[in-house]
Parts: sequence; C-alpha cells; structure tokens
Amino acid sequence: MSKNHRNPAAEVAAKFDICLEESVSTRAVQQELRKSNIHRRAAIATPLITENNTKRRKRLCVHKTLMSYVWKYVIWSDKSSFTFPTSGQVYVRRTRKEVYNTDCLVLTVKHGSRSVKIWAAMSWYSAGPIITLNG
Repeated sequence: MSKNHRNPAAEVAAKFDICLEESVSTRAVQQELRKSNIHRRAAIATPLITENNTKRRKRLCVHKTLMSYVWKYVIWSDKSSFTFPTSGQVYVRRTRKEVYNTDCLVLTVKHGSRSVKIWAAMSWYSAGPIITLNG
C-alpha cells in the first residue's frame, strides 16, 4: 500500500466512508495516526537535485583523492538565489524515521517572484567577499 503523506485527515476519513458501511470521523483518524506514532509535521525544504546533477556530483567525488597541495591552486565559486516571500508551510504526516523520506520533503527550485542573488568564492587561503548581483 502506498502512503500519501500529504493527505489531510479529513480526506482519509472520507476515503474510509466510501469503503465502510459506518462513517469514520476526522478526529478518529487523527487519534489512530497518533497512536501509530504518525504526527503532522512541517515538511523540510530541500533543493531539488535532478538526475543530471546527481551524476555531476558523483563525478566531483573523484577529486577527493587529489593531494592537498593541488587544492591550494583551486578557487571555488558559486552564485545562489534566495526568493522572498516563501510560498507557505507544507505539512506532512510521518514518523520520526521518515523525516528525510522524499515523500515528506518539499523540493525547492531557485526561481520565483522577488529574489536576491549573491556570488562568493573561496580558496585554500581565504574566503572572498559576498557580492550581491543586480539583474
């Protein structure tokens, strides 16, 4: 049986009503879920990692074995976008063990209405400045 962690208790109760002769209250569903140690929690927001990005990250792991003196000649840089305001909180029903289950996460992407973009770099020797990007 597949789980839909985002179904509200009222929707679960309505599905039981269709299958059973007696109606099931939303409160009864909530109580049974709590007894089973399944609680309503805010979903954790995590970046969406595509299959292509997963492959690229694995290729980068090969560089772990480089000698430390090589890293002295590498500069790491990245830009990131932060969107405001957020679209709101998403709640899921889950056990403690399911906290990072993909069905219990809210996957985020870097685009939206209002945002701030920043760029920064670092090297073996120091971190560079954080720069706000316009446009």
